[in-house]
This record gives sequence, C-alpha cells and structure tokens, in this order.
Amino acid sequence: MEIGQFLLIPVAVICEVFGDSCMKLSNGFQRKLPLVGVVLGYGAAFYLISLTLQWLPLGPVYAVWTGLGIALTAVVGVLLWHEKVNAKKVVGLVAIIVGVALLKLGV
Repeated sequence: MEIGQFLLIPVAVICEVFGDSCMKLSNGFQRKLPLVGVVLGYGAAFYLISLTLQWLPLGPVYAVWTGLGIALTAVVGVLLWHEKVNAKKVVGLVAIIVGVALLKLGV
C-alpha cells in the first residue's frame, strides 16, 4: 500500500466539506449553481472513498472519513458562516476525534 492511497481519505473529506458548503450556499436547493458544487463535491468524495475501500477495511475508513468531515465542517461553519462555538460543541468534536482515533487504533 502506498502513501497516496492514504491521502485519498483527506481529499475525500475536503470534497465532502466542499459539497456541504455548496449545499449551504444553495439556500435549500433554491439557487441552482451551488447544486453543481454539491453534486461534484459528493460525487468526488464517494468515488475517492470507494477507491480507498479497495485496500482498507470499511469500518475504520468510514469512521475517519465521517469524523474528519464532521470536524472540518464544524470549523468551516465557524470560519465562513460565523456559527457560534461553545464548550458543548468543543467537547463533542473532541469526543468524535477521540472516537475515530480509538477505532483507528483498533485496526
């Protein structure tokens, strides 16, 4: 297995977060141009994850992909959409990251 195969996961996460952001921009699918970004972002994310699953087990890959996606989406929400941060959100994100790390260590 090459290092490039592991890089597919973070690239898939970035594509997913791009799709999430475009979904926010679409205003409930009322604005059509951001829908192109939703389709491209999610399409690329799922394709890249499908490639990763040729070499790595489903459980840890899915846990890392979704965990990192949630964390990065939360950061984007704060930075781009000015969403509020509080202690509960920080604890929740830390719990997700710790959970993903534990799943990864169990492989």
